[in-house]
Amino acid sequence: MIFKSLSWSASVILCVTSSGDTKMDWDTRFNIIKGICEGLLFVHSIPIVHMDLKPENILLDSNMVPKIADFGLSRLFGQEQTRMNTQNVVGSYGYIAPEYLYRGEISTKSDIYSLGVLILETTTREENCRGNKPSAEQFIKKVRENWTEQHIVSEYPSLKADSLRQIKKCIEIGLQCVETDRQRRPSIEKVIDQLNGRHSN
Repeated sequence: MIFKSLSWSASVILCVTSSGDTKMDWDTRFNIIKGICEGLLFVHSIPIVHMDLKPENILLDSNMVPKIADFGLSRLFGQEQTRMNTQNVVGSYGYIAPEYLYRGEISTKSDIYSLGVLILETTTREENCRGNKPSAEQFIKKVRENWTEQHIVSEYPSLKADSLRQIKKCIEIGLQCVETDRQRRPSIEKVIDQLNGRHSN
């Protein structure tokens, strides 16, 4: 997984992989997840649908604070508008919501799907292998089957209970966000509530 890391003086590529050979600890990852969600909350409040959320479009500053970038594919909605349709489906393989990919339906829940893939990648340290397939189905299935509580402990053996609970919660949230039925995906407000430990129905 790749984030573009931007400091005031230079630009570097920060690779986050499952090999464990990374200096990015869990607290940093968790703060990046929360920062992306807060950024998306602002974007959706405009209301804009970004349409191309992926690691390459998340910029990290020198303090590892994320910024959502590249609004080239974004759509501006009217004040009362919640959904639109298009026949011209564009975006990045592995992050495209199924209702957009197959039916051209666009809504804020399209971004929530992409966010879910990002959360799962950042939490598991595993990359969604995009290849030539537009869907993240195989990656999502792998996370759903493999990332049990026991597996979380084995992958993060040095973390305390609170951090392990955060990881479990992030995986749960990520899997909610990538539900095939967009109506079952949480809003960005509910995602943030869950990340902050607030109960959300």
